[in-house]
Amino acid sequence: MAANDAGTSLRARKRRRTQDAIIDAALRLFEEKGYDAVAVDEIAAAAEVSPRTFYRYFPAKEDVLLGGQDSEEATRGALAARLPGESDVDFLARAMIAGLTAADPERTLRGYRLVQAVPALQARMFQLVWRGGQEHFVEALLGDQPRTRDVELRAHVLTHAVTDALRVAATFWLDSGQRGSLHKECAKALGFLREAFAQRPAAG
Repeated sequence: MAANDAGTSLRARKRRRTQDAIIDAALRLFEEKGYDAVAVDEIAAAAEVSPRTFYRYFPAKEDVLLGGQDSEEATRGALAARLPGESDVDFLARAMIAGLTAADPERTLRGYRLVQAVPALQARMFQLVWRGGQEHFVEALLGDQPRTRDVELRAHVLTHAVTDALRVAATFWLDSGQRGSLHKECAKALGFLREAFAQRPAAG
């Protein structure tokens, strides 16, 4: 059993080293040459892996900037269990923030800066992180409760609301020169969202 655990640990470390080498090579090349001028083959060569190996880790070169395995694992871990007394908004936000902040902070910041500078990357990030992954959050929010149309609609509305609040917070944080922390900016955005949810419509 111990030998199996050691083998698994070694494979995990090797996988992490390879992933980090690919990310570091890609970031350096993107910053030196510009995102559009860099091909996957060039990233693979700089990371000393084959293009085939690159694609085992990342579906495309833009995915290098979106957190990779660390982000996915952190999100899945946060969605696996709710904290005692945790509201739906807090549950969703905790899982989303876990994914956004899971990777190495310096690499994450460099990646965000590149995303902000390249419109095509912004569209891809929006698709993958903010839209493509939302079904996972909706399913986690629904859990085992009976599914009516209203219950499903509520889950989608909350997921989209929290997603967009955090997306705006991350963008605002980047545009303001990364003053303060991303966590605090996200917390502010969620506070504004809670205030809006708590407001009652004015009497007609």
